[in-house]
Amino acid sequence: MLLSMFFNAFLLSFVFARLSRCEARAAQVLFANKAIITREVLENGITRYLFSTRVYDADSRYPIVEAHLRLYAVKHRSMHEADNKDIRFPMKLEPMRVCKPNDDYGAFLYTSIPTTCVHHIDVYSPILPPVLRKMGPENGRVKLDSGFVMNPCELDLRENDSYVGGRDGLRCVICGETYGTVANLIQHIRYNQHTEKHDGVPVVGSHQELDVDSIFKDRNNAIPKSSDEDVNTAVTNDESKDTKIDIDEPNPLWYKEYRKYLMESNVEIICALEAIDPITSGTFHALQSYTIEDIEFDKEFASCVLTDSVDEKDGNVFSKLYNKVFVGRSALGRAIKIDLDSFHETVPIGEGCS
Repeated sequence: MLLSMFFNAFLLSFVFARLSRCEARAAQVLFANKAIITREVLENGITRYLFSTRVYDADSRYPIVEAHLRLYAVKHRSMHEADNKDIRFPMKLEPMRVCKPNDDYGAFLYTSIPTTCVHHIDVYSPILPPVLRKMGPENGRVKLDSGFVMNPCELDLRENDSYVGGRDGLRCVICGETYGTVANLIQHIRYNQHTEKHDGVPVVGSHQELDVDSIFKDRNNAIPKSSDEDVNTAVTNDESKDTKIDIDEPNPLWYKEYRKYLMESNVEIICALEAIDPITSGTFHALQSYTIEDIEFDKEFASCVLTDSVDEKDGNVFSKLYNKVFVGRSALGRAIKIDLDSFHETVPIGEGCS
């Protein structure tokens, strides 16, 4: 009798464990077949490059719970060649910070609607080409070895946090005051130069030693002309030379450098989405990887959302009852449909869903 009870309990637990497996739920989470790298110019004149992919849960009737995304960059180098059979290669796996959705808040997603996930390729990004990393933050406004850039100490940081005042990444080499953007640092230097000159402070060891034009002469970003005009009209002609922050025209596109670096380093970008199945309450992972063959440049994702409305003249009583009872749509025209073919498509900038 006791043995029979143990056997029944084991059999029941075994069947329950098999039925509650949710690995198959990951197959219903779709990633775009292509990822994209694009350039964006912010209103403050900072030029940045973005890596983007798109995610959608095909079974949107039962939305997954607590879905969040993580990105990793794996650098294989040339380890998959025929002559490298018994050679040990160092493989680097580095996390990529997610700015949309913000990973400071867990990078949570609502996957019942196609969602674009974005990584800012800044000076701390593992997929930034070395030739661009040497240019420094804000796409080259200040050199990395100029002494004004703070050491990240091997932390996984983001430049976006500096842009909005969440963290300081620049420091004045004279007084040690820290700032988030190059524009604020330049204003700090020029203000102190005026103050020290007025107070008769010796030039040696003061801010008057710093030549702003030579230190920040290699800035390759642009600000809108309207901002330039606003600054010029706010100051007199005598003051404009001292207070205006000169910024050059936009630098040429660096897509060739990105393509070359991703190919030479054999970089593979892994997207890991972790979520909970609402039916079985089990945690599952959905994975997708992108190599240089899967990345397109200067593109955006195509629009893929369609309306789910049906003309009342074309719908009969049976179809309306079916939609209401079985499909769960109480009213036509209140739902959407996703074109999965367009979900994977990319189009030129300005023709998509941005």
